[in-house]
Amino acid sequence: MERFELQFHRNAAKAFQRLPETVKQRIEEAIETLRINPFFGKDICKLKGDLAGLYRLRVGDYRVIYHVDEEHKVITIEAIGTRGEMY
Repeated sequence: MERFELQFHRNAAKAFQRLPETVKQRIEEAIETLRINPFFGKDICKLKGDLAGLYRLRVGDYRVIYHVDEEHKVITIEAIGTRGEMY
């Protein structure tokens, strides 16, 4: 199975860099699993309403919001933060 390429939106990259090292490591591991299948998983949810078309990956108290371009096999990480910061 072909893996998806990962890209970070500039704001998501900045938010990621500000996280504690332990949280960064957990998020990196979780994001890496998205490259195999970004649509299904225990902590993956397709978003609705204003965020329709995006997916949410839960990593502990943090949320990773991302978009999947199936045609080009690209996942774009749009935002990273706590639940309170995301919604």
